[in-house]
Amino acid sequence: MQTLLELLSEMRQLSGREALRFYNGFRTWKLTYGELYGRIGACVAYLDRQGIQKGDRLVIWGENRTGWVTVFWSCVARGIQVVPVDYRSSPELVRRIHREVRARLLVTGDLVDASAFDVKQVSFSEVETLPIQHDLELSEISLDDVVEIVYTSGTTGEPMGVVHRHKNICANLNPIEGEMHKYEKLARPFQPVRILDMLPLSHLFGQSLGLFTPLLLGGAVVFMTELHAGAIFETIRRERVSVLVSVPKLLLNLQHEIERRFHPRDVQARRKGIPGIIERWWRYRKVHAALGFKFWAVIVGGAEVNADVEAFWTRLGFLVIQGYGLTETSPVVALNHPFNARRGSIGKPLPGQEVKIALDGEILVRGASVIEEYLGARANEQRRLEDGWLHTGDIGEIDAEGRLYYKGRKKEMIVTAEGLNVYPPDVEAVLNALPQVRDSAVVALRKGGEELVHAVLILRDPPADPAALIANANRGLESHQRIRSWSVWPEEDFPRTPSTMKVKRGEVARRILQGGPVGQGDGIESIVARLRGGGAHAGEALDISSLERVELLSEIESHYGVEVDEGRFADVSTIGDLKNLLREQGDLRIEQARILLPRWSRRWPANALRWLALEALILPFFRILARLQVEGTESLAKVEAPVLFASNHQSHLDTPAIFAALPRRLRHRLAPAMSQDYFRAWLQPRGGSFGERFSQMLQYFLAVGLFGAYPLPQRMSGVRRALKYTGELIDDGRCPLVYPEGKRTPDGTLQPFKSGIGLMATRLHVPVVPIYVSGLYEIYSIHDEWLHWGTAKVKLGPPLDLENEPDEQSATRTVEQAIHKMASRGDAST
Repeated sequence: MQTLLELLSEMRQLSGREALRFYNGFRTWKLTYGELYGRIGACVAYLDRQGIQKGDRLVIWGENRTGWVTVFWSCVARGIQVVPVDYRSSPELVRRIHREVRARLLVTGDLVDASAFDVKQVSFSEVETLPIQHDLELSEISLDDVVEIVYTSGTTGEPMGVVHRHKNICANLNPIEGEMHKYEKLARPFQPVRILDMLPLSHLFGQSLGLFTPLLLGGAVVFMTELHAGAIFETIRRERVSVLVSVPKLLLNLQHEIERRFHPRDVQARRKGIPGIIERWWRYRKVHAALGFKFWAVIVGGAEVNADVEAFWTRLGFLVIQGYGLTETSPVVALNHPFNARRGSIGKPLPGQEVKIALDGEILVRGASVIEEYLGARANEQRRLEDGWLHTGDIGEIDAEGRLYYKGRKKEMIVTAEGLNVYPPDVEAVLNALPQVRDSAVVALRKGGEELVHAVLILRDPPADPAALIANANRGLESHQRIRSWSVWPEEDFPRTPSTMKVKRGEVARRILQGGPVGQGDGIESIVARLRGGGAHAGEALDISSLERVELLSEIESHYGVEVDEGRFADVSTIGDLKNLLREQGDLRIEQARILLPRWSRRWPANALRWLALEALILPFFRILARLQVEGTESLAKVEAPVLFASNHQSHLDTPAIFAALPRRLRHRLAPAMSQDYFRAWLQPRGGSFGERFSQMLQYFLAVGLFGAYPLPQRMSGVRRALKYTGELIDDGRCPLVYPEGKRTPDGTLQPFKSGIGLMATRLHVPVVPIYVSGLYEIYSIHDEWLHWGTAKVKLGPPLDLENEPDEQSATRTVEQAIHKMASRGDAST
């Protein structure tokens, strides 16, 4: 392969195969290679209209998703230079990079705020809705043309652009492609091989596994926005993932999730090779069943994997593949062979890569994939290339078989007064093995001209005695490695790099030298302050809405990589309570709420019985009870499922009235949301009588069975779980029906709308069909014990596209105004 254009041709050949899945925390979008190719053609046409040509540059600043992939390949097709930036980068950094590269366009995701940028920009959402165009004309591209400029921190911390050409990236991919072809027939029964890529596409390793490898395999890539272990676990199962690409921190969190759910015993296999793999697989078959039998390997990059973590996954029967590389090596230097891995090693150098160890232990790399050019204000000062050898800044060793072993960062190595080297990861491994220690960071502290080994601890149990823990750890260390001083970190986690989640040891050391660790924007207070737009301190009340709680919960879980019990989170009232809860969640012992998501109601027997009951019994009876008038049916002529229906709430009879008003093609796709709080006595049985619990249970199953309803909480916990289930319904082609007022009207008038409908519309990306019902309050209101005969009217409005609404509140107001307008027209006509 000479240029990446050859992969675009391969994409066209794979037209019917699955290419990509994107899960945004609520629903999943899927694309085939043919559909992706058509979107690339549409994006190329858009770039042509903007006058962006070969050699021009554009900045991509956003999360992994379909739009990212589309824009990247569109730039490859046209010879436009991509400048990818991590979506968690500060606006100041993005502005500086944009100015330095003189970008013609800024492309943004949903998770960044570029509203203050006075530059030409387009969003991923806009790119993803461009009209498909399969005619794609490729530009003339040579192997010396620039593909992208990836910014990385230099030795002084000043960002510099690493210039990657087609020849660099292809030189890195060619040996990997050659090895894959050897196992092509073996992989065929497992297609599509789905790779869950948790690394950002703004980094070369993330691109290698998320953009290039799936194409070479003829497989697919899966992206997701949530970072906590519970979400990753469920995504692996739901999307039938084969391989997880992760950083060590996420892999450790996922290990904790497995330990919490299954408590796997540490038993070594008695056999070697394939029989040993089968033995381990059978012993831990419950874990494999829960993750899905397609899942078989993890690929780890970005940092070194702890030996205990690697041993855990290997013991369960999964392959653990470590890779080593840098941005300047495009990116892989060494990779463990999946079927010939050595524990603790980061593999053998790829063919075409020369690796040697300098006298001071530094890893030096030379080869065709090593870049030749930097871009940036101080690029020449920070060049790490000498006589063609790249000085990596990493310390390592090579064994007699040519396997590479990573020891740590050269600048983080501690040199004792005796001249002996101490590598922080070695000491941290001993500390982290102590049950009272949740995490640790080892840094150098200078005292009297000497470098001392200093440990910084995050404790699971705050009353634990740090001095005793240090003494315990020192008994397992060599004399030169022993810890001389220690500190206890007061926050929930150390400062970390955004993408690879490495501990910023330099930042930890700096804050200790300044007089002890002080919260500086990475803690709970900072997250709450960003959400509320103001300051926050430990004793202060949270004072946020239920929807803001959902946002806060998601951000905390992604930031700390843990899953928080939603039921206990619902009882949190102050920031201090929240911090205490998070400390308790350190061991990830999460209680599951008794919430039943009625997936059984979507299976064919339930669907058939519901169709029969509705058409033969329920709707005929309703039409006898109420003379139904329907308006606006023509507005649904071009509406295809899935959509969201939003209606005012007059009576318990609203749902059968809407069922009766809808055309059959939509009627049997309807999934009404019902109040979970109404069934509190059954779902939370403490204190309720047997009769009350039984009555509510019976009503619950009748509502689910006869109408396909599902529970949606208002004050109870489980809001996020219910929203995720709503996304499942949408993915299944269903049409959720919600009542934004949240309760039946007490007087027949419209009540204020709650913002849940706006959240659903903006996160689920489906149109909202407004519905106004009238007359049902007179037939059976909240105050009535008996039904009355009368006339009911259902007005169906045209679908509302809320994609461009700035936030959930604005989307909610749009729906509310539409229904108020329909109500006013109805009142005027009467």
